[in-house]
Amino acid sequence: MLNCIIIDDEQAAVDVLTNYVNRLPQLNLVASFTSPVEALDVIRNQVIDVAFVDIRMPELSGIELMKLAGSQCKFIIASAYEEYALEGYQYNNIDYLVKPVPFERFVQAIHKLQSILNPNSEAERSGNADDYVFIKTESRIQKIALGDILFVEGLGNYVTVHTTKGKFVALLNVKDLEEALSPDLFLRVHRSYIISLGKIDFVEGNQIFLDNDTSIPLGDTYRNQLWTALDKKIITGRK
Repeated sequence: MLNCIIIDDEQAAVDVLTNYVNRLPQLNLVASFTSPVEALDVIRNQVIDVAFVDIRMPELSGIELMKLAGSQCKFIIASAYEEYALEGYQYNNIDYLVKPVPFERFVQAIHKLQSILNPNSEAERSGNADDYVFIKTESRIQKIALGDILFVEGLGNYVTVHTTKGKFVALLNVKDLEEALSPDLFLRVHRSYIISLGKIDFVEGNQIFLDNDTSIPLGDTYRNQLWTALDKKIITGRK
């Protein structure tokens, strides 16, 4: 079980996250705070696995709080302001949730946290083709089985998830999905593309061809990561 705290100067936001935490048996809510200074004292003196923190708060901002806390716990930011996402990832931030936070997106962040804190267990779990994620499309919350994903294509703040059952567009960026998907199953191969390793048919030059005859460009900065992943599966003869 993971010990967590909630830090937000708005009680309504605290109540929402408290409800979410209480719905997940793997989380134990130690305390909630509207004062970041009081929360910092708890982080420094108790064993806290993750803190859910707002960005804009009196006394200390969420960024300042993370700086002061250092490596004493992980953080998941929950903020209405998307412009702080990049700065937040410079510290011990695991995910960036934009308010109002859907429960499905909250669950996704917790799965990501668990995969980081216990990577061996997550790797075993991710090997199950029945595992899935939820993404928020324009009209609904869409469940997508990991085993159905062919590749992810990014365009600005939107991604299209190409699956064996169709395409789904979500207001996310490629980085969001890269961090949510297991690196044992998926790999970023270009600034705008993530592929399912199990759906690769062959690689030729700077193109990756998938089982559905789609070709994906291989970016120079991602080439070594692809070779490292493929080396684990390449059969070589005796020398």
